[in-house]
Amino acid sequence: MDNIIVSNARFIIIDLIGDIFYWPIWWYTVGLKDRFKWFAGHVKSIWRALALGLWLNNFFVPMYADRSILGRAISLAMRIIILAWKLIWFLAWTALVFLLVLAWIFLPVAAVYMIYLQF
Repeated sequence: MDNIIVSNARFIIIDLIGDIFYWPIWWYTVGLKDRFKWFAGHVKSIWRALALGLWLNNFFVPMYADRSILGRAISLAMRIIILAWKLIWFLAWTALVFLLVLAWIFLPVAAVYMIYLQF
């Protein structure tokens, strides 16, 4: 039977000190995999929120069932403008989320470098 001193020493050595050494391994393996899943989820979410698939599927379908040449031209022009605006938003949001993933990768390295500069 373990006494309280042995169990506390085991806790300090294995859990606390072990977690300090395991943290960088977790950060760049499991944590990074989770960040990539998070990134993919955000990209899929913004794709659905902007309904880009719907806009691309119906790109050449005339609006309001107006099948005249002028109606098709106006429909195409409006869809080009709307689709361009939505694509700009999609690319901007994707770039922002990707920068957050890059920050996840480089933040520990930058923190260690800043600590190194202090000593």
